[in-house]
Amino acid sequence: NRMRGRAAAMFASMAFALFHNTRAHSSLSPGWTTHKFFNPDEDTLKPPASLARLNPPILNPAQEGSFARHTLLKRLPDTATRVLRDNEATLPQDAKDSLLSLSEEVPNVPLRTPDAVEGGATTDIKHFNQEWDRWTRERASGNWTIALPLISTEMYYYRRILDATKYFLPKDARHLMDPFESQKKSSLASALASKAFLEAADKHLYALEHGPLAQPNLQALFLTLVHASLWSNQGDLALAPSDVSNVQMATQICTSASSKLLVDDTAAAFDLLLRRGADAGAAKGVERVDIINDNSGVELLCDLVLADFLLAHHLAQAVRLHVKGEPLFVSDAMPKDVSSHLEALSLPPAPAPLQALAQRLRQGIEQGRLQVQSHMFWTAPRLFWEMPLSLASELSQAALVVVKGDANYRRLVGDRQWDWLTPLPEVIGDWFPSSALVLRTFKAEIAVGLREGQVASNSFHPP
Repeated sequence: NRMRGRAAAMFASMAFALFHNTRAHSSLSPGWTTHKFFNPDEDTLKPPASLARLNPPILNPAQEGSFARHTLLKRLPDTATRVLRDNEATLPQDAKDSLLSLSEEVPNVPLRTPDAVEGGATTDIKHFNQEWDRWTRERASGNWTIALPLISTEMYYYRRILDATKYFLPKDARHLMDPFESQKKSSLASALASKAFLEAADKHLYALEHGPLAQPNLQALFLTLVHASLWSNQGDLALAPSDVSNVQMATQICTSASSKLLVDDTAAAFDLLLRRGADAGAAKGVERVDIINDNSGVELLCDLVLADFLLAHHLAQAVRLHVKGEPLFVSDAMPKDVSSHLEALSLPPAPAPLQALAQRLRQGIEQGRLQVQSHMFWTAPRLFWEMPLSLASELSQAALVVVKGDANYRRLVGDRQWDWLTPLPEVIGDWFPSSALVLRTFKAEIAVGLREGQVASNSFHPP
């Protein structure tokens, strides 16, 4: 590989020398959009008509041997324990006690409302507090096993971790400090030297150097980079929080596992971008492509390569990244993670082509062509069809919305166990505000859009 050999050793040597701002709300370059809030009483999207007709069961953690039960009883408590271990040197004793107590609450201690964020007189903060108060109040009578949907309960648990570590407490030394930062930092170091990222970046940068590309070659590269963005989701740090080697997952990712793809509509997505661009008479591509991001680390690096590809080859005039406003699911990407990843790519001894990539992306941010936006909804304990209409209106302006990761997939399909043969358009087609390309590696035992042979195949085993 043209760049991999040069870059891997370089990045390995600089791994822990990276400047990596741990504060969530650091100063951002001009052109970055600000965090947005919504009123919990605002009108929302509506569930699909097929929900009432088919009534699929909700993912139930009471089911023995299920991924859902493993998540509730093992992964969530292990996450709190890992935060305690990783931050033991800096956490005050009351924070340590809170994390230990939280790890022991599941499944029988009744849920309680998260701590109110100070600044309640501010309308935005008031809405933030009201959203969590509403959700918890509706579930406070039962234990964790019946506090459904489970995906929202998982988000609640991560919110409680932030309370325990004083994330929202202005007067505390750990105010706005990411409790998962040490894992993110190690994961980024691994990602920078990973085959998954370096091969994707190398193919993209080689094409830019030797372009322009004929349409078949452009489509082939689009497929390659979308697949890299998909498979890099395996770098999810929340999947095995008790495993200290989880930060090295990026080095084990294979991005050429096409035989393991159950559904692949990448070609249709490419055709849509070409068609919409032509319909608009836009020589520079569709007006905007949105990416609802999932993880930092190798996945975010591959997402940034994909974004640069869309802009550089005039498939889109703008790309908007939707990231989280506060830490969630360990490795979920935030604005400060975009900043730190670009910083890592721009620092010597990074190879010159990667430094140029970072510079081009930063210029895109300054020009408003690459937009980084966080919104309260992405960390709110809601399903996607409970999205406020104001955010849905924003998404509707994108020609294509790329929805990434298992958690977003579960929110998209209501955390319900639809018949796996149910077509995806039957689940989201009558309410999702734009065309969607959904990139997800299989984790929770939920899926739609499969074919009969895939469900029955002995080679396919759901988690």
